[in-house]
Amino acid sequence: MKILAIDTSCDDTSIAITKNRNLIANVFWSKIKVYEKWGGVVPTEAKRQHIEFLPKALEKAFDDASDATNGAIKSMSDIDFIAVTYGPGLAIALEAGISKAKELATKYNKPIIAVNHMVGHIYSNLVRDETGTSYSGVNDFEFPLLALTISGGHTDLYLMKNHLQFKHIGYTIDDAIGEAFDKVGRMLGLPYPAGPKIEALAKEGDENAFEFPRPMANSDDYRWSYSGLKTAVLYTIKKLVGDYEDRPDKKKFKIEDVSDKLTDQQIRDIAASFQKAAVDALLMKVKKALGEFKPKILVVGGGVVANSHLREKLNEVCSDADVDLYYPKPIWLCTDNAAMVAIAGYYYTKDGRIVKDIEKLDRIPNLRIE
Repeated sequence: MKILAIDTSCDDTSIAITKNRNLIANVFWSKIKVYEKWGGVVPTEAKRQHIEFLPKALEKAFDDASDATNGAIKSMSDIDFIAVTYGPGLAIALEAGISKAKELATKYNKPIIAVNHMVGHIYSNLVRDETGTSYSGVNDFEFPLLALTISGGHTDLYLMKNHLQFKHIGYTIDDAIGEAFDKVGRMLGLPYPAGPKIEALAKEGDENAFEFPRPMANSDDYRWSYSGLKTAVLYTIKKLVGDYEDRPDKKKFKIEDVSDKLTDQQIRDIAASFQKAAVDALLMKVKKALGEFKPKILVVGGGVVANSHLREKLNEVCSDADVDLYYPKPIWLCTDNAAMVAIAGYYYTKDGRIVKDIEKLDRIPNLRIE
């Protein structure tokens, strides 16, 4: 089975070609440096970028696939299915990928597979290289399993008893963990995206310098909350630099007014203490779920798993529970990419999930797995 996959869920433009579960070509382009100066992704710019890059990415993908040593794939005539992300994500960014998929499907008479982006993150663990070697180390899922998705917009936990069968058992009631990293990074005056920068600063900071809360720690469920932690960091910064709201001129407090008044060591200590609290809060519920559901494996997907401190702590929790842990390797598989969409698409076809009317296929920005 040969699949061409497209992912334009956010700012990265990505096209991949797979043969069964083997990755034959993978192209992704990002303008992350551009977004740094704006402090985040600009949807209209993301769409413009996708429209510009998709034809070039398609050409590059077939160039790479034509050189494949294990069965060259030279053109659309060699493709069996087109997989495309239809949600969740930025609405107008998703639209660019779906439009391209429809164009190719119509022109070359190919069926479309509509893939949930977050399912793709879970199935990123099953991507194999061109020779059939698993990147993450797991050749196939062992059920039952727990799947944890952690990103800028998601902190969710699923129980899976078979492929594409999800029971949503845990979720955030407000901010996602990745969103909290970015917002705290902004408080510290760090450029977007802040996650990797907080991790780097935390390595030189004291994680016990500030006692930040672990929200929902005592709740008898699998819900998370990161809004309170984010607020605690804000109040700590205000206390360190002096609360602008209490000034005689009653100037309204703006975090950008004070982040540069923190010392370098204060920034490192806040980063380390925040990271520890955020990861601790996540692991409390993961540990509880491992004990209750007794899964054979835990699989993790999403951009936040790129954090090495988190991976280290997840390894410890899973080792204590005698549960095998898998997460995407190399790290680029944690970020948005079309390779994971292709692999999820492979299992969608096995389950008969083919789009019946491509004209009715539309973006669903807030799409859920269930």
